[in-house]
Amino acid sequence: MTTLRGKPWTYSALEAFETCPRQFHEVKVLRRFRDRPNPAGDWGDRVHKALEDFMETGAALPEGMQQWQVLATTLKNLPGRKLTEVKLAVDKCFSPTPWGDAWSRGKVDLVVLNGREAAGFDYKTGKPKPSEQLMLYAGYMFATWPELEKAQTGFVWLKNRRIEPATYYRKDVPRIWQEFAPRVHRMELAQEKDAWPPRPSGLCNGWCPVTDCEHYKSKS
Repeated sequence: MTTLRGKPWTYSALEAFETCPRQFHEVKVLRRFRDRPNPAGDWGDRVHKALEDFMETGAALPEGMQQWQVLATTLKNLPGRKLTEVKLAVDKCFSPTPWGDAWSRGKVDLVVLNGREAAGFDYKTGKPKPSEQLMLYAGYMFATWPELEKAQTGFVWLKNRRIEPATYYRKDVPRIWQEFAPRVHRMELAQEKDAWPPRPSGLCNGWCPVTDCEHYKSKS
């Protein structure tokens, strides 16, 4: 398998393609349109930075985020070596590779290494929703640290102040990549055939940046 236009794929890119191939092509490949400004995204960036600083230096959480102190302290007190904003990448053989040479890559907000076990966490400021992102992160972790036998992952849903865990074992590695390989192949076929059909949804009602799409409708 090859990467899209020679670029590595991420979970967010795959999710965007599956949501609407047309929007993905216009925004991420051709760059004819930009994603709409998202204040929630700016807030998310500040939250991630504050939690990173807390994990690394113990810096106090700023005003507006102190309600997560107990949750953040629980994570900080987990046994093991803490790594923040960890860049993990694999090649097309699912082996670890430098970030710039990746077939697939992603950034894990917090990794805790403890012998043959590790935990990887992703902070979320939005509403809980189903996602296979943690499964992919487990695949990255097993590739990066061959001594690992167990990977405990978790979405940290900050609004709900809870952690949604998912546990994977080294024996799960084939299943992990079997989940993603066919999906990525469909994205690559779209590139090969230059076929990017629209997939109408509620996002067409003024939320999509591709305003010249036949399915686009203004909010008004």
